[in-house]
Amino acid sequence: MAPKAAAHTERQKELGQFLRSRRERLKPDTAQLSRHPRRRTPGWRREELAEEAGVGVTWYTWLEQGRDIRASPEAMRRICRALHLDKEETRYAFGLAGLGLVQEPMTITKSVPRALQRVLDNMDYIAAYVHNARWDRIAWNDAALALMGDFKNGPPEHRNTVWRTFANPEVRAYTVNWRKVARIVIAEFHASMSQEFEHPWLAEFVARLSRESPEFREWWPEREVMSRKGGKTSLRNPEVGVLHLERSIFQVPYDPGLSLVMFTPVPKDESPERMRKAVDAFRSRRKNSRAQ
Repeated sequence: MAPKAAAHTERQKELGQFLRSRRERLKPDTAQLSRHPRRRTPGWRREELAEEAGVGVTWYTWLEQGRDIRASPEAMRRICRALHLDKEETRYAFGLAGLGLVQEPMTITKSVPRALQRVLDNMDYIAAYVHNARWDRIAWNDAALALMGDFKNGPPEHRNTVWRTFANPEVRAYTVNWRKVARIVIAEFHASMSQEFEHPWLAEFVARLSRESPEFREWWPEREVMSRKGGKTSLRNPEVGVLHLERSIFQVPYDPGLSLVMFTPVPKDESPERMRKAVDAFRSRRKNSRAQ
């Protein structure tokens, strides 16, 4: 199968599975239950969804089955409304259906220019790293290593943010409210992968991480999607205690596949001072290690 045809097939398959997962979450109303008192199907039936969306039952069934059919923007809008999808879920469905903005294949950048690294290095007490389109961390500063472990010395494939979140015990230990944070990470990652479903890399990555993490194995098929908006988070540090941080995410202008992720201490408590102590202690340990 040609690469473009294979990519289209994978997106159609994922679209069908995504629509089905959202249909099965809809709660039947009283009228639906009265028509099918012994219903065993979770959520709405396909014919109920098709009727609500104003599309043919057979056509919608084929769409869920991942067959090679085309959905018009209007038909997809009606389906998304019938499924009560939010803005991010709707954008995700449109992207899988080939109705979003046409994007070039993702460029998997593996390094950053020295100018960007200097920006990171000058953020003395703001933890920051840059990751590429697959969420592999390719640049960072001392503050990130001080708070998140010295991940620069590990295998490159283990620097992936999603991998670290689910497969690294250290991350579980220092992340306050790990389950909530991990569910946000997987939803944001899922949303960002709408253009990557045709790549063998993603299937291999999901399979490997599913073997490593029972939580990832359980949550990935739920197909939660969420846009990356930043927000507050908290991390434990064995030397200084808990730091309350504001996570901010910026796209690098000259490379849309790169994201700059920053963790800034919340100024209303002792977090700024704790950040300084944690980073200074990390640098002191590194200096002593090099002197030996």
